Amino acid sequence: MTASKYADHEFTWPEIQHIIRTNQLEVFARSKAQIEKYHSFKDTLNSKGTTVFKHLVVNSLHWCTAEEVAGIPDSQVTIAQSGAGLFQCASDLKIIRNDFPYYFADNITHLCVWSKRPIESDPESDIGDISEETRAVVETYIRDKFVDQLGIPRERLAWFRNWESLQSVKEISHIHVLIKDMSSEQLEQALASPM
Repeated sequence: MTASKYADHEFTWPEIQHIIRTNQLEVFARSKAQIEKYHSFKDTLNSKGTTVFKHLVVNSLHWCTAEEVAGIPDSQVTIAQSGAGLFQCASDLKIIRNDFPYYFADNITHLCVWSKRPIESDPESDIGDISEETRAVVETYIRDKFVDQLGIPRERLAWFRNWESLQSVKEISHIHVLIKDMSSEQLEQALASPM
């Protein structure tokens, strides 16, 4: 993300729903303060000889150790995964808060669901979007996890996977999950849950 691309206002729930429904994901942006914080974070990692990807898999996701990723390019880091399908195995997934969320209204929780299994782009898509089949797999997961398990009404949930051109961490797949009026109990359950 370039320093000049920032949102000048908070995105409201109706705006978020419209942007996702019309697939205008390029509209989403962080606040100016959040962009500065993100760039400072990346600079700090760079000064320590590491990357955002390595920081994620070691410190946030706990899928690798620092020793396993030291001294090798991000593209050569191996993350063990189950043999199950996409969004089918708890050990392949991890839900965390987005440390650098887009500029959303305060009542909107921005989570990321990281997947050891790649969320492949549709080869027919010019922008690197996902296929309708993959979208259906993700939607099933969203309903199982957030609606059925956590009791969040579907109308208070929105999700998307950034197109390839919009992804800041390309080495590991994730979806963004946005939840309106999520309770602290629901958040705690989501973050503690293996799937």
